[in-house]
Amino acid sequence: MKLLNFLTLMVLGLALLVILIPQNALAQDYLPLVQCGFGKNPCAPCDLMSLANRIVDFAFKMIILPLAALGILAAGLTMLTAGGSQTQLEKGKSMFWAIIIGFFIAVSAWVIINTILGSIVVGGFGFNPLTENFPVCR
Repeated sequence: MKLLNFLTLMVLGLALLVILIPQNALAQDYLPLVQCGFGKNPCAPCDLMSLANRIVDFAFKMIILPLAALGILAAGLTMLTAGGSQTQLEKGKSMFWAIIIGFFIAVSAWVIINTILGSIVVGGFGFNPLTENFPVCR
């Protein structure tokens, strides 16, 4: 049993490294979060919405997606290592469904927040965050 726990921790640790190492290279797309106020580029009220959008996108893409992937991995490992134990199999299934439901709640929140922020920046409804890029401040 100790060997199984050790192997599970090693696989999760390796998966965490594989997921997080490429994220360092992608962080430059989101940083700096504040895109105005440097030199001759003054900030406008629209830039506040752009900042909020960048924070939400950063949290969703760099925190929630990797955590959901790790959670699905952990649920799969729990089901894989059940070894005929119905309680472990049920625990893995319940973990999997809890992660899927939580992920869809997070995606729904992301769509709602980006729709509201985009509509405020555009000046009316009609912004679709699933098919359009976030509007640029003018």
